[in-house]
Amino acid sequence: MPSRKSELRGSGVAALRESLLDLSRAGRWPMLEPLPVTRFLGQSFGISNVSAFRVLNEFSDSGQLWRAANGRYFLPEARRLLEKPLPLACLFRRLERWTEVGREIMQGVDGACGDLDRAMLLVHDRVLFRQPDALAPASVGPVRELGAAIEDFLLIHSGRIDGVILDELWPDRVLAGFRGRLRSGVVLYRRTNLPFLGCVCGDAKAAARLAVDHALKAGFQGLAILMPAGRYQPSDDMAAALLAAAAGHFPKPPAFAIGSSKDCLRLNAFLRKQRKRLLVAGTEDNAAAVALGAMRDAGIDVPGRVGILSTMGSRIARDREITVAGFHFQQMGEEAARMAIGGILRHSALSPVLIPGATT
Repeated sequence: MPSRKSELRGSGVAALRESLLDLSRAGRWPMLEPLPVTRFLGQSFGISNVSAFRVLNEFSDSGQLWRAANGRYFLPEARRLLEKPLPLACLFRRLERWTEVGREIMQGVDGACGDLDRAMLLVHDRVLFRQPDALAPASVGPVRELGAAIEDFLLIHSGRIDGVILDELWPDRVLAGFRGRLRSGVVLYRRTNLPFLGCVCGDAKAAARLAVDHALKAGFQGLAILMPAGRYQPSDDMAAALLAAAAGHFPKPPAFAIGSSKDCLRLNAFLRKQRKRLLVAGTEDNAAAVALGAMRDAGIDVPGRVGILSTMGSRIARDREITVAGFHFQQMGEEAARMAIGGILRHSALSPVLIPGATT
């Protein structure tokens, strides 16, 4: 609705009162638009600023207007909307591309928003995530397109939100260009080197140590690392941590990427040649689940001859009774939401949890 500011004209205090009554009765003033300031009303009605203020105050005292904390006057119906806390924004990949991890994280975000009485603005970006199926290599859009997507997001929403949670797929090289503009921004499920952002990720080093300790206690004599096809920072960080944790305990673990049935055949061929009992440590649940199915189809004895463990830990692994040295993703989402809403940013790493399964 266009502003009716130009129609607020007359002569004297009585005319100002009548104009305000007319606007409020007819509901012709935009609900979320403040009334003009006292200087404008004084000039428009030929009265002093003090007289204009007194009229506005009378209407406020009688409930015919509402005075906001910033001193501006609105129609009383605006109070219900303007006094609500601003929502928390979640800038994520498209909903249909969510992993099980994403769903568990969002349960935590939703729970925290409910506890803190905050609405949640869920913004899905089509540029962010590209993957034809769950096992195919995933990719993100070009840097220029990603930057334009955040520009669009800020243009529309920056004044209407209180904090933003960012999908782990947004790269630091894109986010770095928004220093001072992504207020109370928190990155999920990966570390960030940007000091103006918070992050909540898993403690990869602690998870890797937990996996190696479990392998030793379960009598495994060697380790192999299983990864999804394509680059994915949480998986890459975990693989590096597993290599470091295995040093001094096992020979250097080979790494296998799982992105097709040929990759599974290659892994199984390697496992058949091993004389020692080997633990396959997966850095991502989908790859671990597919590898487990391929091992069983090939007749490989799990866990007698080969064990499998995942260092992620979503329901994809738990429902298949895969041993997990991973993270509580619902807690991750809850902590990120509380951090973004509270505005006190830090870099937080959750401790891993060992959940023994049928595969070790």
